[in-house]
Amino acid sequence: MSQNNSRNIIVVDDDPVSVQICNMVFKRTMPDAKIQVFENGLDALKWIDAEGSKQQTNSSFVLLLDLNMPVVDGWGFLNNFGKLDAIIQNKFHIYIMTSSDDDKDIERAKQFPHVKGFHVKPLTHKLINHIFTEVGV
Repeated sequence: MSQNNSRNIIVVDDDPVSVQICNMVFKRTMPDAKIQVFENGLDALKWIDAEGSKQQTNSSFVLLLDLNMPVVDGWGFLNNFGKLDAIIQNKFHIYIMTSSDDDKDIERAKQFPHVKGFHVKPLTHKLINHIFTEVGV
């Protein structure tokens, strides 16, 4: 994954405080990151469906997904994401970022092959570095 394409971040979270923390932590850790925020899973899915196929073949995204949101929650997002074309799915590295540390949620997340990790908020510099190391940066 090239350095240029690895800085695409999508945050799917309806909590303005969590989004602000994400923006602040990314600004300090990766000032060149391009961050897009969606307040619910439906808006994110619409963007992915419309824009995902337009992105360069080698483009990839780190997607931080909250579980508890209005309209379409994180689970609904994951169910619908799995129905997208595999070429689009493979562009996304999904990490659940939630306030839940419920073992049932952790186990359920393991059922989704595109979920690379499950983390409890808040986002930290150390976690960002871990995620980007994991995805090959």
